[in-house]
Amino acid sequence: MSTIKRPLLRTTVAACIAAAGVVLSTAPAQAAYTDCASGYACMWQSTSYSGSPNSSFSMEVKLSTSRNKINSIVNNGTKKMAYFYDNLDYSGAVVFLGNPVIGGQWRDPNLSNGTDATPIAFANRIESARFQ
Repeated sequence: MSTIKRPLLRTTVAACIAAAGVVLSTAPAQAAYTDCASGYACMWQSTSYSGSPNSSFSMEVKLSTSRNKINSIVNNGTKKMAYFYDNLDYSGAVVFLGNPVIGGQWRDPNLSNGTDATPIAFANRIESARFQ
């Protein structure tokens, strides 16, 4: 191999290794219930907390674009239970979650099978939610 081709070969190999390093180091971010900030309750349209929360609240919320599309929930509040209702005016059927401080079930990755607190399948039903 001539001396002119060796630097080109080294440059090509170095570029390939660098490109492979970039590809290997840019794995997609893993979504998790830990994406819900302390003091908030969060809701995702997907199951298993995939992606960023679609809605969150520190007091109460009436859903608009996420209405009847929620499939996983987390209560990361610090003092109160979080209640999730199937009517826009905080009424109707409800599921609720404890929180990490008071204990009990405080997250549910798949509302289609109910929660520990209630056997009601609540996927795609939430319209409003609040702390109480």
